[in-house]
Amino acid sequence: MNATPTQDRYQIAPDTWIIPQLVPVGAAEVAAINSMVILAAEPVIVDTGTSVNRDDWLEDAFTLVEPGDVRWIFLSHGDRDHTGNWSPLLERCPHAIVVTNEWGVRSMLADGAPSPERMLWVNDGESFSAGDRVLNAVRPPLWDGTGTRGLYDGTTGVYWAADCFASLLDGPVTNAGQLQRDFWRDSFVYEHRSYAEWLPLTDPIKYDTQVRASERLRPSVVASAHGPVLTGAMVGDAYQLLHRVARMGPVPPNGQSTLEEIVRATAAMESTQAA
Repeated sequence: MNATPTQDRYQIAPDTWIIPQLVPVGAAEVAAINSMVILAAEPVIVDTGTSVNRDDWLEDAFTLVEPGDVRWIFLSHGDRDHTGNWSPLLERCPHAIVVTNEWGVRSMLADGAPSPERMLWVNDGESFSAGDRVLNAVRPPLWDGTGTRGLYDGTTGVYWAADCFASLLDGPVTNAGQLQRDFWRDSFVYEHRSYAEWLPLTDPIKYDTQVRASERLRPSVVASAHGPVLTGAMVGDAYQLLHRVARMGPVPPNGQSTLEEIVRATAAMESTQAA
C-alpha cells in the first residue's frame, strides 16, 4: 500500500474546522476519518477520531480551542472511529459535556462511560444550545451505527452527516470538487452500497422520505466523517445519488482472494523499497 499521507486541519465555514486523518486503502486511494470543531460561543467538538492517532488528534483540537473552553463533545454514534478519544478529551476539558444518547452510552461502556452529570442525551429531531446558536440533531440518510444522529448548524448551514456522504480520496483534498468527477461518483455510490448492505431490503419510497429529512434543510456545506466536504451544486448531486442507491442491487463483498492480493502487493512493495 502507499505511504500514509498527512493533512492539516482545514476550515470549511465560519467558525467551523475539520480535523482529518488519512488512511491508505490502495495504491492510489485514501480513506478519511474526520472530526469537526465548531467555534461557537460554547465550543463544540464533533466526533473524536481514533485512539491510534490520539496525540496528533488532541494537538489539532487544542490548537483550535483551549481545553478549558470546550463545552460540548458531540458523538454522532458509538463506532470506534468516532469515539476513539472521548475519554482523554473529557479528562482535559473540565467544563465539557458529552452529547450522546442511550445507544452511545452503551458503546462507551467498554472505556467506562462518563458520569450522568457530564452527559446530555439528544435524540434525532432534538437540539441543544451552544450559546450563540442552536444545533439540531438530524439523522443522516444512511447510517451503520445504532442511534446515529447528524448535526445541523443553521448559523453556518453546515451539516455533519456522520458516515453518510462518504467517498474515497486520491490524496489530501478538502473539497469533493477537487476530485475527478467519475472517481467521486463511483466511489460515493460504492461506499454507500457497501456499508449499508441492508439497502436492497428497504422500501424505496419510505427510504426517500428519510433522505429528505436532511435534504429539506438545504445545507450549504455537507461534512462527512469519511470524505471531503460537499459544497455548491455537489450537495444536490450527492442527494440525488443517495435517492438512487436504494434502487441498486447489493455490492458483492470482497473475500479471501482480495485479501491475498493485498498481501502479495504489500510484500512486493516492501521488497522494492528494501532493494
